[in-house]
Amino acid sequence: MKTHPIHAPISKPIGQLLICIRLLIAALVLSWVSQQAQAQTPPTQATIYVVNNGWHTGLIVPAASFKLRFPALQHRFGNANYFEIGWGDKGFYQAKEITASITLKAMLGLSGSIMHFVGLTDTPGAYLSKEQIKPICLSNTQLDQLNQAIGDSLALNEQHDVQPLGPGLYGDSEFYAAVGNYYLLNTCNSWTAQRLARAGLPIWSRFKLTAASVMNAIGDLPAQCQAE
Repeated sequence: MKTHPIHAPISKPIGQLLICIRLLIAALVLSWVSQQAQAQTPPTQATIYVVNNGWHTGLIVPAASFKLRFPALQHRFGNANYFEIGWGDKGFYQAKEITASITLKAMLGLSGSIMHFVGLTDTPGAYLSKEQIKPICLSNTQLDQLNQAIGDSLALNEQHDVQPLGPGLYGDSEFYAAVGNYYLLNTCNSWTAQRLARAGLPIWSRFKLTAASVMNAIGDLPAQCQAE
């Protein structure tokens, strides 16, 4: 009895080819699903930067957490992807001309403290030379701890928001009210080291009075986050 053409058995080579095509399609689908899952999984690491201008150090961190926590920062720096943040003596930091009187008050802790925020829309390397910044890889937990430590230095209003004190020194920047006493043995560099220590980094924050002492202490910390 003849077999109807529509029910004719598939030849072995054609059958093997169809199996290969099905396997290839399945592999492509699985690869696409895996890529989508990776793209939707937030990274578990983040890069922050210590910035050094020769005598003063500060921190550069992702801006998202601060803008979410403090509406005034979101309003002021809507396009910022990073914040360069510094802490220091209120009189010295804002002075247009440094005098002996201002310097003496800063050394004795008579002026109070202030914080300086600079909004950066691009990565820090687009604004600063490699010699000025030291990247450090943090886990998400360490980044949260660092952000909390920085936020603890801000003097907040009744709405638990930041209090602006006028235009900053350069770029897209602003001064904000702060807490803590700046004096001879507790400088801007001490503040940077203390924030890093609170993030769980292996740095002894005592006597980090100069920019050089901070940069030397973090010189061996891992700079590049590993690809996930």
